[in-house]
Amino acid sequence: MRCRADPDAYFADGVRAVGARALCAGCGFLEACRSYALDRPALWGVWGGTTRLERVSLRRRASAAVGPG
Repeated sequence: MRCRADPDAYFADGVRAVGARALCAGCGFLEACRSYALDRPALWGVWGGTTRLERVSLRRRASAAVGPG
């Protein structure tokens, strides 16, 4: 896991989606990491190949797909 070797790279300001995916490319924990982050909105940085803003968008889309209560 590269995130263990250089954790600062995953919290750099201005990381774009392309950079996030590149940081996490080939990681065997990608889906588990993304799922973990999606369940924890307070997390910052790159998780599961996504930026914080991407995860906000993914949560909104998932919520809209489920519909109101």
